[in-house]
Amino acid sequence: MHPQVFGAVSVYFLAWAAAAVVGVATALRRATVVSLPLGRSFVALICVVLAILLGSRLLYLAEASWFPADDYVPPSVRGALHGFRIPGGILALALTLPLICRVLGLPWTRFGDRVIPLVALAVVFIRLGCFMNGCCFGQVSSLPWAVRFPRGTWAFWYHATRGWVPPGAATSLPVQPLQLYFLGAAAFTFAVLLWLERRSPPLGMLQVAFFASFFLTTAVLEPLRENFLTLNQLLAPVAAAGSILVGVVIVVRHARLVSPPERGTAGGVV
Repeated sequence: MHPQVFGAVSVYFLAWAAAAVVGVATALRRATVVSLPLGRSFVALICVVLAILLGSRLLYLAEASWFPADDYVPPSVRGALHGFRIPGGILALALTLPLICRVLGLPWTRFGDRVIPLVALAVVFIRLGCFMNGCCFGQVSSLPWAVRFPRGTWAFWYHATRGWVPPGAATSLPVQPLQLYFLGAAAFTFAVLLWLERRSPPLGMLQVAFFASFFLTTAVLEPLRENFLTLNQLLAPVAAAGSILVGVVIVVRHARLVSPPERGTAGGVV
């Protein structure tokens, strides 16, 4: 667990870059398999990456403005690129994907359903970066799988600045590996989406399943975080409920479309 490689390159942002490259390349291939135009699909995928990045950054900036105590890193220590909140990026994706597809002339439900499993996979990469960076860590714990983070990580810095570890300590106190919980939730979501995809669900249902799963697991896991993030805790259950509601609407609408017409007793169609 080292926040930098080669002494200068942030592992966290390397994870973001890997998520973007793998996600775009794989999603582009999946889009062309169903005859979606290559050029416009590529532009749409770049827009998706930017929406997730900007949404993650904007949620952090909103948090820093409205709930400044939520960030345990003082301004004097923050770097220029400090502060991303992944739920903000996923919410931005949900809000902008229909607009992106409309502007580029792509069928939103088809394109989104092909792309969305790769967003879950991208979250796996990003959460691995969180773990290597020692950020997004959980509360101090005595559980057998609790993790100690080494010097140079945010978890160690947090404990050291509060006097929780003695001077000269090599590691932090054991904490809940919250990053790995998030990673596991994203991996589970990815697997479920691939399983659902093979069963030809109604158009748009894969997207709804992803958003519902992401925000539900976020709502469940966020209370385990060491530093309380007010907006994450407020946003997740609301977004999850909204996703589930949209899913119910899609299922009911699909059931009405595929149900056979009722027939009268005389054999005529009513």
